Amino acid sequence: MPQPLVELKSIAKVFPGVQALDAVDLVVQPAEVVGLIGENGAGKSTLMNILGGVLLPTSGTVRIDGCAVTLRSVGDALAQGIAFIHQELNVLDNLDIAANLFLGREPACGGPLRLINRRVIYAEADRWLERVGLNLPSNTEVRALSLAQQQMVEIAKALSQNARLLIMDEPTSSLTLAETERLLSLIGDLRGEASASSSSRTGWAKCSASPTAWWCCGTGRTPASWRRRRSSTTGWSP
Repeated sequence: MPQPLVELKSIAKVFPGVQALDAVDLVVQPAEVVGLIGENGAGKSTLMNILGGVLLPTSGTVRIDGCAVTLRSVGDALAQGIAFIHQELNVLDNLDIAANLFLGREPACGGPLRLINRRVIYAEADRWLERVGLNLPSNTEVRALSLAQQQMVEIAKALSQNARLLIMDEPTSSLTLAETERLLSLIGDLRGEASASSSSRTGWAKCSASPTAWWCCGTGRTPASWRRRRSSTTGWSP
């Protein structure tokens, strides 16, 4: 078994009066697609927020490439190659696609004037949009995009930041069946570039075509996990 890309060990998170997570373990291998399932309140989003640098765990260990790390912010997570695509997409609809992709890290020109190099921004944005299969000019305003297209913009942005792990919270909850199939196809295509982890409340049918591993989260714990095994009659093994 290769060294895990990400390993969470005995993760606990306590909010005032609530034990959101209690001794949760999670392993993500390189080029693996993980489906995290559980009912509302099971702690899926809390666990992903910890991995994405939004929350600090009360206790437990996060390991990236075998090394223990502390993810105190989203910036810390990005520095480790972890990008979090929230259910409520983080796009600015008054800007175009290229501006959203490179917001806060725009390439500059003009020496000390530090002018935004729009030629480079649009050229790079077009390249990343092609990678995720979004056939739109990068100067298209985000307000003109569908929800599924905005999600593709978020994925393109994560890849442009050299993400090795994409975390997606309820990624298919607002998509049509056709949009869901396209998203899962893209996730499969990207497996050679990044691992993916997504949460789902009742999305067995939606997600079964994509994950190579399932982790079941119940009442803040991880009672069971399944990994795809080709030799199995059912295709899965505990």
